[in-house]
Amino acid sequence: MRVPPRTYDDEQRAAAARLDRREPRWVIWYGPWSRKFYAASAASLAALIVEAAAIDDLVAAMRAAEREAGRAADRPAVARPVPAIARR
Repeated sequence: MRVPPRTYDDEQRAAAARLDRREPRWVIWYGPWSRKFYAASAASLAALIVEAAAIDDLVAAMRAAEREAGRAADRPAVARPVPAIARR
């Protein structure tokens, strides 16, 4: 007997796809195995991935990550001593 292929969590996948279209600075997907939503920053040079069990919680985690990244950009860089060879 042949069993037809089936996709799981269609509503969650659709919600992730809608959010992905609304958020150009993020790549968003739903993992049916983990049953979690994921978002990876497409705008950050550092690897930044957030996850949540609900789409609203994912959006909150994305906004928190953006705020933290903004605060990190506002912090002054740590001054490093100039090597003696470079001072000549």
